[in-house]
Amino acid sequence: MNLFSRYMMTRNGLKFGLMFLMPFLLNGWGWGSHRYINEHALDYLPPEMSFFQTQRSFIREHAVDPDQSNNRPNYWHYIDIDYYPEFFEGTLPTAFEDVVALYDYNTVIDQGTVPWAIMIEMDSMSNLMAAGEWAMAWQAVADLGHYVADSHQPMHLTLNYNGQMTGNYGIHSRYETTLINPHLDELPLPTGLGSYWESPLDSVFGYIGEVYPYVDLVIDADDAAGAVDPNYNSTYYSMMWDSLEIVTTDAIHRSILDLASIWYTAWINAGSPYPPGLATQDEIIPMGFSLRPNYPNPFNPVTTISYHLPETGRVQLTITDVVGDTVRQYDLGEQGVGDHAVEWDGRDHSAQPVATGIYFARLAVNGASGVIKMTYLK
Repeated sequence: MNLFSRYMMTRNGLKFGLMFLMPFLLNGWGWGSHRYINEHALDYLPPEMSFFQTQRSFIREHAVDPDQSNNRPNYWHYIDIDYYPEFFEGTLPTAFEDVVALYDYNTVIDQGTVPWAIMIEMDSMSNLMAAGEWAMAWQAVADLGHYVADSHQPMHLTLNYNGQMTGNYGIHSRYETTLINPHLDELPLPTGLGSYWESPLDSVFGYIGEVYPYVDLVIDADDAAGAVDPNYNSTYYSMMWDSLEIVTTDAIHRSILDLASIWYTAWINAGSPYPPGLATQDEIIPMGFSLRPNYPNPFNPVTTISYHLPETGRVQLTITDVVGDTVRQYDLGEQGVGDHAVEWDGRDHSAQPVATGIYFARLAVNGASGVIKMTYLK
């Protein structure tokens, strides 16, 4: 009997027994990472969704609710995509009923359903916002963020979810929580903005295919670090981070940007509604930190970047190019409550004109940040 056959015979008892005894295995990322992803995805929404910032604390804190609720099944948190050879051949359908037709309902459920759980939560968010049920809609926003983050965690995409097939038992928690939590505050933030997805389910399966190769990298890093420090002490985690920092940062960056896109898509599909009393974007009262679209855009030679501060804080503005390199940086010092503006003259830190193209302005204050996309034309 081969390894796969032995695994499948014990899968239900092993996996769900472990889930009962150690619920942290469901945490996609650790709870710190879930909160980090939900919070920072807010900064990558288009400006017309700036009212989401008023719910920043709620969306952050409730990012972990699906791990604490009995109202959602365990299999919503993962998909064993390597169970399906058709996925790697490019022939696996994305519709749930089509995958069930290829296999059977119980098999598909057992391999996890996170892509379709994301679709259910997207529809819930859209329907609640369209109906004006904002209290429940914000819960759907937070829950949706959890499942999107889950689907970017490599060990939630594989039959070998806890290293039990390769002698790496316990890697799930070692990777997603113990390794990553101490480094969250050190991570750089991505550049870009969320965008509308014409086919969300296809896009979800697309990024799963991009993240899945990280499974082998996690296992290989665990083998190497465990051989040097089999007791999983500081040497082990130092070696693991040296090996996995780049891919882990990439997976979290993808989580943030893809979540912003999914929230944006769900909001557009709902008809782009605003909470009661806010009929248009222009009527939004900035209750929280907000970075507004620059004007003019496209621009040459000067554009104005404006923002609102709900409290006093030290402000820094960073202009980056499309690959994330810093072009210009402004330390704006301590600024008070209210509206502020900065002019950028399209020049870099050496006072040289930048090339025609796309640039991003990131404003950071008191631990929060926002980003806008700008186009410079010569």
